[in-house]
Amino acid sequence: MKTLVSCAALSLAATGAASASCYSLDAGGEAALMAGYSVTEAAAGPELMDRPPVADDAIAVLCERPAPEFREKDFELLHHGLALYVRSGPDDAATVISLSLREGNEYAVQLHEGDLSEDDVAAITAVLEGFDAGEAALARHYQAQEDG
Repeated sequence: MKTLVSCAALSLAATGAASASCYSLDAGGEAALMAGYSVTEAAAGPELMDRPPVADDAIAVLCERPAPEFREKDFELLHHGLALYVRSGPDDAATVISLSLREGNEYAVQLHEGDLSEDDVAAITAVLEGFDAGEAALARHYQAQEDG
């Protein structure tokens, strides 16, 4: 998949949250805590992660992380029709980025708040470049299940 990087302004309603918390987001930007839920943990197995415990009208998951980063298997969330927002930093200087799919299965990364350093951009790009390998591994897993 190709990656599109762009910037947009967005204000999210999950300020003051504890580190490593994830929230369900609706179209209005309202956030509901998903106690104990972690995208990283949910995507740890070889199969596609289960749909997160979000409402039917949820459009995204917002996760608090120590840095503006995506992780190796974050793309799995997109298979459930949900975008991923990552928020890091203190409330008065937060950085918010998102990962979604555009038409043609193109990964889209947006910066909504704050700034990204050159190191942040390099780290995000490296993870995105690994998503195709992750998608291929997921396909191989399911093919092995069918063959098995």
